[in-house]
Amino acid sequence: MQKRMWMASVALAAVLVAGVAEAQWTWTPQTGRWVNLKRLPKETPELQVQHARSLMLDGQYRQALRETDKFMDFYADTDYADENQFLRGEIRMRQGRLLQAAEEFQQVVTMYPATGRYQEVIDRQYEIADHYFDRGQETIERPWWRPFRKRPIRRAIEVYTMVIDNQPFTVAAAEAQYKVGMCHFVLEEYTEAAYEFRRVIEDYSGSEWVDDASHGLVMTYYKGSHPPQYDQTNSILAVNAIDQFRSRFPGDPRAAELDEIRVEMRERVATQRLLTAQFYENRRRFESARIYYELVVDDFPGTEAAEQAAAWLAEYEEGVTPEMGT
Repeated sequence: MQKRMWMASVALAAVLVAGVAEAQWTWTPQTGRWVNLKRLPKETPELQVQHARSLMLDGQYRQALRETDKFMDFYADTDYADENQFLRGEIRMRQGRLLQAAEEFQQVVTMYPATGRYQEVIDRQYEIADHYFDRGQETIERPWWRPFRKRPIRRAIEVYTMVIDNQPFTVAAAEAQYKVGMCHFVLEEYTEAAYEFRRVIEDYSGSEWVDDASHGLVMTYYKGSHPPQYDQTNSILAVNAIDQFRSRFPGDPRAAELDEIRVEMRERVATQRLLTAQFYENRRRFESARIYYELVVDDFPGTEAAEQAAAWLAEYEEGVTPEMGT
């Protein structure tokens, strides 16, 4: 008896489930397929976007994203597709998922290049990148062992690069290019920073960012330079970059600061040459030493190294060696 009652219950449940399923699924001539009525969108693409936006404004972000997914299932080929995609970026921004937001906005211009939201996409991506950069300047000061301290700057580079790719060789791209250089500078990646600053100077020569990029290039060479005992390529590049900066921007207020850097860089190079002269002298290769002492005097007048070299040359006239003079 109990077995029969159990079987009857199972059969009744199956009938009820079948009835519910039948109520949820129906054939729609518009789509040419069976659809779940609970997953049907609003009657028009515009209403569907408005519905998703209202959920976002109400703070129901997950539901709003589901409605944008529903739009793509039913209205992907309509005129409101770019609006739906842009809305996805806005939802991600409100969720605080900024990198995902930038990627969603990127899909707007990638999938719908004729969209009327193009400039808004660029503006939002700039907003996101600037946020990461500002936040990164704070976190980079944390102790080196703190994990993820460089992540915001890395993400800023990623989003600024989106802007450059979206609007190459424009004013907006010039600013983004400069800021990519600044990101690498903050990360102390001086080789990469110099490359990005040079791109601003060379690719966007008519933009307002050339002076800042030129200054950034000087500071990059300066920060990447080494003590006199090591290679002085960056010191030489810094001096040359300063000379070019002063020639192109004679009234720039940063010139005084750069003059001090120039003195320091020349002294480093001169000292390195002086050390080379002393190296040859210590090995009793006096003619080679004399060549380098003369080079210091001729090429780096006004430096302390030049004074020392001149004193050596005065003490040991040509044809006279330290050994002969003792």
